[in-house]
Amino acid sequence: MCKDNCELYWNLADYFPVNDALHYWCDGSPGCVEAKKNALLSALDRGDVKYRRRDGKSFNDSVYELEAKNQLLVERESFITWAKSVSDDVEKQSLQNNIPINRRAESGSLTIIGAMVDLMQRESPNGQPYSILKNQSAIVDQLVAHYGDKPGISTRTLEGKLAAAKRELLGS
Repeated sequence: MCKDNCELYWNLADYFPVNDALHYWCDGSPGCVEAKKNALLSALDRGDVKYRRRDGKSFNDSVYELEAKNQLLVERESFITWAKSVSDDVEKQSLQNNIPINRRAESGSLTIIGAMVDLMQRESPNGQPYSILKNQSAIVDQLVAHYGDKPGISTRTLEGKLAAAKRELLGS
């Protein structure tokens, strides 16, 4: 998003060009922009998102032709509602289908988890324990007890992830 409260300005626009909608919705990476552009054009074509022509002419052209001619304006409200819904659905699908995340991101996450578990099992410089949870088994038990209803929080999954996190932290 923009700095300096640009969201307020977005809320003043009833319609905006497809590329502006993509910049609003996307992180800017080329793969993201193209994927979301195609999803948006399909939604426009199906009528899931409202639009109008920039030139005010009739709607005889397809949304793909209008977009290629830079004549397509997306309605803000229906776009935002649709984009939030799609983003939520994609996130749920990726969790349900266990779609692997980027290896670099996973490595960073595992290193952080490994460091947190390691720190929990250490003592501060003055000899005080950082945590009462002194071993990995106790950490797993408490996570399952408190968050067992959340996706990915099960004894088996946590034991595997914490072991992988320890390996990542140690660089093996």
